[in-house]
Order: sequence, then C-alpha cells, then structure tokens
Amino acid sequence: MKKLLCILTALFLILPLFSQEQADSEDARPHYTADFVMQFEPGLYINTESVLVSAPSPIVYPISVGFIWPDSTVLSIQPTISFFMMQHLYYEDRALPAEIENRTTTTLSFLLNIPAVYSIYLEKSRFQITAGLGIFMRFGLRSPGVNEADSGWSGSAGEDVKLINEYFWKKPRWLYVTAGGSWLYDLTPQLRAGPVINISIPVGGLIVDHDVQGMLISLGIKICR
Repeated sequence: MKKLLCILTALFLILPLFSQEQADSEDARPHYTADFVMQFEPGLYINTESVLVSAPSPIVYPISVGFIWPDSTVLSIQPTISFFMMQHLYYEDRALPAEIENRTTTTLSFLLNIPAVYSIYLEKSRFQITAGLGIFMRFGLRSPGVNEADSGWSGSAGEDVKLINEYFWKKPRWLYVTAGGSWLYDLTPQLRAGPVINISIPVGGLIVDHDVQGMLISLGIKICR
C-alpha cells in the first residue's frame, strides 16, 4: 500500500511538470500565419524615348495589396499585386507614355510581384529586404474622347490601340525583376507600418529592346496587419 501511495504521489508531482514542458514546447514552435499587406507607393515610370510626341517620365500612383507568409520567420514570401493607370500613344513601332492631350489609350496596369523576403528583427521594428520576379500586365483601352477613326501613327486610332496592346504582350516586355526594402515599426502587437522603397527592372525589355523603358522606382508607405 505504501509503495502504491509513493507511486501515485510521484505521478501527481511529475505529470504536471511534463504537461507544462510540453505546453512550453508547443508555444515555442513557430506559428505559420500570414499578414495582410498594403502599400501606397508613388513612383517614377522611366520613359527612355521622351521625344516631342511622348511624355516625360511620368509619376504614377500604384496601390498594392497582398500578404506575407509566414509573418514571423526570417525567410518568407510576399505576393502582391499593384494597380495604376497611365496614358499611351503609338509612335515609331513603340507604345510610349502620353500626356493627356495626346493619348490614344487609357492603360490599366497591374504588376504582380512575387518576391522572397529576408527579415531582420529589432526590438520594436523589423527591416525587410525583398527580391523576386514580376509580371507587368497592361491593357490599353481607347481613351474617352478618342474615336476609332481618328488619325494615328499607323493610320487610325483604332489600329494604334491594337498595336499598343501587341507591343505590351508580343515579346517578354511583361517580365520584370524586382527588389526593395522596408522598415516596419510595431504600432500595436497586430499592426506595423513604415517606409518602403521598390524598384522594378524590365528584364524582358532589356533583352528585346536593350533599354530600361518601363522601369519603375517607387517610394511610399507599407502597412502590415
């Protein structure tokens, strides 16, 4: 009987310690959750063919949404998609940025960016470095006030619209390499925000056109929740 009591007492004392150790071990495991990401990034769209008929390198205003996963590890991924609008015209077999009075298309522009993220954790903030690939999807629509039969470089505005879209997609001008950095401050346990800078390099354009037409350089704010 005394032996049984000793065994039960020992189990009573040991089992809670084991359970606590197991709970602590589970709490120490990384939690693979995702953070919602939003970025507001005014940027410069590089126009290397700034001739009399096209616009100087315009300022664009992308809004980006996506997520970062996992949100608490050194290495993670951060797929985002950015949207902004531009105007284009067609000149000498190229789609070029246009000022509003000379535009042929209103161009809906989407940049799908899938970078890897390296995070450096500090006491109340984190510094993140990103690098990855982007797909620049552009869809030129005939602008309001522009008639299909209006004059264009190819003969008509309607034909110019077709050629502008072919220029965007016919060769790999849609392929980009992206890089960037951000410094996020912990505003609350669930909310972080801070400055972000990104550069999108048209590697496809470098291959087929041998210039950086369409390169994007942006600076703004990043919010994670």
